[in-house]
Amino acid sequence: MPDPRRILFAALAAGALAGSSAQAEAPAGNALNVGYSIAFWAIPFGHTRYEGTVTPETYSAKMHFETSGIVSLFWKSKIDATVNGGIGPHTITPVVYDSYSQDRDKPVQRVKVTFGKSVPETLAEPPYNTTKYPVTDEEKKGTLDPMSAITAILSGVKVTGSNPCGTGVQVFDGRRRYDVGFTYKKDEHVALKNGPFNGTAHLCQIHYKQIAGYKQKIVKEGKSLPDMFVDFAEVPAPHTPNKYYLVAVKLWAPMTLGTVTATLDELKVDGAPPRA
Repeated sequence: MPDPRRILFAALAAGALAGSSAQAEAPAGNALNVGYSIAFWAIPFGHTRYEGTVTPETYSAKMHFETSGIVSLFWKSKIDATVNGGIGPHTITPVVYDSYSQDRDKPVQRVKVTFGKSVPETLAEPPYNTTKYPVTDEEKKGTLDPMSAITAILSGVKVTGSNPCGTGVQVFDGRRRYDVGFTYKKDEHVALKNGPFNGTAHLCQIHYKQIAGYKQKIVKEGKSLPDMFVDFAEVPAPHTPNKYYLVAVKLWAPMTLGTVTATLDELKVDGAPPRA
């Protein structure tokens, strides 16, 4: 499956009113907090948390991932990322994506991707080699950063009448270019044991396609990625463009030695669990 570290929302400035010192209020939005426990063979090895706000016109978000438990003895990793941009019922336009990651005792790696021009611009500190696995300017056009891609999925801007999971996203993360797509399978009941969700979800298969850039390192070069699946639930959020969040309740990928899972363990809208 794609690297889980890769894997698995802002206010407008108010203008002065004519003839008054009062200011216009920023558009109302809905804040979303979700957390996931990541495990292999039911043994937890990491946790990721997403916090964001989507209004009818804007979004901003931050995310934190960190390994834990015995896995940290072999693979110790941490990543923090932020993003902001504009959004509509069927559109999303990132402005700036900024991430900081660290593997074990290596230096912190910053990757910042700035949008606004026809081709996204990347700042890497320290710099890394972009010629060994190049991504062309043409391949970068029309893409989203990883955080905006997650926001696009969560806010349902890619949902269609025939695909409640969404049509997928095209991603450039500063190093690699890839596509993530979804095939809708069926609706099913999902009840998380001691978890924050019990209800109907859309079962979808996930499709990951490497386009260019650095290779993912979860499976050996030339080997096929395992089948990947996700259960999506529609969570009411009246101040977002589509009036709901499309939250991944559980993601999993059966592999030869066991199953990797990411299971929802926190779900809040505006600081409280959503109403049933």
